[in-house]
Amino acid sequence: MISAVVLAAGESVRMRTPKQILPWGDKSVLETVVTRLLKCQYIDDEIIVVLGGNFEKISPVFAKYEDHRLKIVKNNDYKKGMLTSVWRGLKSLSKDSEFILFTLGDMPLIKIQTFNELTSYAINSKTIILAPTYQGKRGHPLIVNKSQIPDIYQLSGPGGLRTLLSEHPERITLHKVDDEGIIIDIDTIEDYNMYLKKQKGDDRE
Repeated sequence: MISAVVLAAGESVRMRTPKQILPWGDKSVLETVVTRLLKCQYIDDEIIVVLGGNFEKISPVFAKYEDHRLKIVKNNDYKKGMLTSVWRGLKSLSKDSEFILFTLGDMPLIKIQTFNELTSYAINSKTIILAPTYQGKRGHPLIVNKSQIPDIYQLSGPGGLRTLLSEHPERITLHKVDDEGIIIDIDTIEDYNMYLKKQKGDDRE
């Protein structure tokens, strides 16, 4: 079984507005990420969305969703770094999950077919850590076998899950995908305005 953890607890300081709820097509940025995961045929367990900053503004967006897999949780320690959101997501994880897909809430250009391709590959190849690449650049999502959970709890520093990758490169399987969206996140209003144009038609794929 595969669970997904969406890391979306940041305060969007550089944006000066919660980027998670900025319009993206007929949804918001974060909604787009979540709905694409909901459409992924191999994520059959749960999708845990970890919020923190601006929780009161963002969480009501998901009140209309009735899918039992969707869980909205709050990370009260989000100011201490992304690892606290990773840990918060793991604490809400089903014991039956064999793999955990970690992705960021500000990467709405990742295609549904990419989520399907990566989760299918992880299941069939029994990888320990799976990371996608696009034109030689490593991106998101990361898919991690549950055997790595104890090591994730031992991580420290500002690097998030990148620290796990740097400490254990021998565990990583890199998988090429034809999706630039795996390396595009939205950090500034300039990013948002530029990449908003790329979303047209994505939901029909």
